[in-house]
Amino acid sequence: MNRWQHILRIGGFEFRRFFKWKQEVFSLVLMGVLFAISIGWGQLKVALEETHQVAVVAPLTMPELENITWVPASNTSQAMTELGTTYAGVLTITADAEQGYLAELAVLSNAGWQDRMSQAISSYLQQQKLNDLALNEEQIAFLNQPPSFVVAVQNQDRARSSANKALPTLILVSIMVAVFGSFGLMMTAITQEKQQRVTEQLLTLITPSQWMDGKILGITLHCLKSMATILILIVLVVLVMSVVAGDAMTYPEVSWQLFVATTLFALLGLAMINAMMAGFAATIDDPNHSGRSAMMLIPALFVGAGFGVMDTPQGLLAQILSWFPLTSFAVMPIRVADGGVAWWEWSGSLVVLFLTTYIIRSAAVRLFTLGITMYGKEPSWRSMGRALIGR
Repeated sequence: MNRWQHILRIGGFEFRRFFKWKQEVFSLVLMGVLFAISIGWGQLKVALEETHQVAVVAPLTMPELENITWVPASNTSQAMTELGTTYAGVLTITADAEQGYLAELAVLSNAGWQDRMSQAISSYLQQQKLNDLALNEEQIAFLNQPPSFVVAVQNQDRARSSANKALPTLILVSIMVAVFGSFGLMMTAITQEKQQRVTEQLLTLITPSQWMDGKILGITLHCLKSMATILILIVLVVLVMSVVAGDAMTYPEVSWQLFVATTLFALLGLAMINAMMAGFAATIDDPNHSGRSAMMLIPALFVGAGFGVMDTPQGLLAQILSWFPLTSFAVMPIRVADGGVAWWEWSGSLVVLFLTTYIIRSAAVRLFTLGITMYGKEPSWRSMGRALIGR
């Protein structure tokens, strides 16, 4: 077998090792059930919530509220004697010359129905205050209408809907999930094989570089699959929420340029991250007791840079980070999603990322070769540094 056959076989093994279709189906079904429960939980709580009797001392006729029964009372003092027995609360509303109305609700303990009632009564009293001003319906409607504030984007190519504004967040969240998945999978794959003492047998059949490249290939493909799953689930959740809220269903506009750029940057970025993790994980003897395990979380900071510039994706800092290879895989896709990035710009950044990935992979192979056969102790930082620079 030649080199690429070894790499593809190891990559396929690593992908199948962590991809279990029954587990995937079960996870999707479980997430769907949990999502359905979360959607209907609020309505279920309201439907099963007991009706609360509230004594009210007010010069107004109270509006009808769900799960609330108003009981008129002559005075607050008398109603307070039955608080907690007959009444769940005592509401007192008094007229005020400056504010219009003052409302106070007396209860024995906090509960969710009190917040809902407070919002409804506040809105009702606000409307009553407007009615007391002897305004006609047109004037009241005019006062209730909030001022209009419109941001007019002159470049129509940069004008975005609310669905398109969420694209950078979706991209970064999926990349973050993939990076953390890489951390767990690569750590598990390498440290388990070291602890099971199978490294010597494998090294008689393949070279360290073929072994590491195969792991990078398989785990990167698995993480790309996780990214796609997360993106699809998030989009479906947003669409279902729109339907439940009664809003129009809006789909984010994904151009071919955004799809290609995001896929290529995610592929190379994850390959670079996995190369770092493969080389470093090989130097860890026991992940349960090694102080170096936390160092493998450092790549998450690269994705964090994307969240730091999400509000200004075309700013100077974002432009610098979109060319810096350690952060470009997270920052450049959100700049492309925002619009205004020429094809040559993200293509040039992609070339820089590719060269950096190759350099990091070459250094990681040397570190992987150093650490994969070391048992009982971990290589020193000095020897790791010498291995990284090829000495």
